[in-house]
Amino acid sequence: MKEDKIVQAQSAKIFIAIFVITCIIFIPFLSGHYATDTYNIANIGYREYAINWSLKDGRIFMAIIGLIAYKINLPIESYVFITLFIALIISNITVILLSKIIKKYKNPNNKLQETILLCISYITIFNFMYLEDMYFVESVVMSASILLFLISANILVQRNKNYIIKSLILIITGIMCYQGTVGMFFAFVILFTILKNKNNFKQVIIDMVKCGIIAFISVLLNIIMVKIIGNIFGMQQNRLGNVTDIFKNIRIIINNLPNILQETCNLFPKNMLLIFISILTAVIIIYQIKKIKEKRNLLYKYIAIVVVVIAGSMVTYILTLTSFYTGRLRNALGALVGIIFIFIYVETDLFEKNGKINVILCLTFVSYVIINIINYENIMIQHKQVNILEKKEINILEKYVEEYENSTGINVDKIVILPILDNMEKAYFENVKNKTSFTHNALRTSWAADGAINFYTNRKLKKIELTEEKQELYDKIKEDMEYQCIEDIIFVKIYMY
Repeated sequence: MKEDKIVQAQSAKIFIAIFVITCIIFIPFLSGHYATDTYNIANIGYREYAINWSLKDGRIFMAIIGLIAYKINLPIESYVFITLFIALIISNITVILLSKIIKKYKNPNNKLQETILLCISYITIFNFMYLEDMYFVESVVMSASILLFLISANILVQRNKNYIIKSLILIITGIMCYQGTVGMFFAFVILFTILKNKNNFKQVIIDMVKCGIIAFISVLLNIIMVKIIGNIFGMQQNRLGNVTDIFKNIRIIINNLPNILQETCNLFPKNMLLIFISILTAVIIIYQIKKIKEKRNLLYKYIAIVVVVIAGSMVTYILTLTSFYTGRLRNALGALVGIIFIFIYVETDLFEKNGKINVILCLTFVSYVIINIINYENIMIQHKQVNILEKKEINILEKYVEEYENSTGINVDKIVILPILDNMEKAYFENVKNKTSFTHNALRTSWAADGAINFYTNRKLKKIELTEEKQELYDKIKEDMEYQCIEDIIFVKIYMY
């Protein structure tokens, strides 16, 4: 009992320490920020967003959270802070749980080894793609889904009593939280099964087949649930494509894979992921050559992990290409370097001994950690700057509308969104380095333009469609103007939808 209490106390101290570090890293977000979706929520209200966005997409728990916020009339700023804060707590729990699972395969010899393992676990969860998950109010369910996938993968590989049922229930629950992170389930399973089964490749294949079947059943049940919910509320899901699109989607995924690996959705320095993978691959090859008699299958296991993790990061897009160039659906790819470090930690002694190859590995590890943190700060700061620019641009728009109203005596109370197809660059402010979800100009996106304008101007512009009746008004819009008032309508050009 005494030992258990000591272990629990140590775990609590570790959790507090990494949680404090996490909060320091996330100060730019915790101090207040607005995602494009946040403007939409503020505009249409918690209830409508919960039903027509979260519930319609099969995210049951996010819909419940939204309805609770609606019931207690929670300020939008508090909603953003609370969901992120809880997401960070869940994420740090996931980090600690991951490190505990890895200890079963190789227990650290000393405090330094334990710290290294904790750091590796941290960068695996808080990877460069994961930052985009923390950008949205859905961060709370996104983080919960990854925690559930981690637990499910561990149960599946350990194969204790009723493990299939337990794993299936957890995956179904995780997908009900958020479907886009399911690739992490495949990543965890391939890592754990290889670490557990060593050279028993037959069992590795069996575990991966079970993993695929469980994931398929869970996704199928979620699709059925979405259909049922759609029928009940009279809504139609518009994210999933047709079954006939699967082969086309796979071709698109394969054709774009080199670009994704190089560009990493603009969430990591260009080619940096490939550089780190190349260095770690070279380290493993050199180690394999030196330990050829002892570690005959090391390289094969490494290749299997890399291939499955990359494939897992693409699995969501087999059914839909929605959000194709975003990081929130590619967590597994972001976690790849961390997973490789875990593999090296367990399967080799490279983190324990001194030597040239050990020094290279440690320098690579430290460099990755530093670059990852700097990258987080850089992107979050860019996003905060975009929020400032959005407010400034909308203030200028508001002055234009007020001058129009004063000169004409007409009250502008409607808005028409005009999609422009030929210049997506205008969806971002000039000189934005990372063109990602973080740096979208809300005023130039179809889902947030009216919400952002209403948010900063305190207006209640009614969004209307451009009908044939209003076509003659559209023809009066000047080509060089991004927005223009005609009669009681403001027409706004957008470049992303």
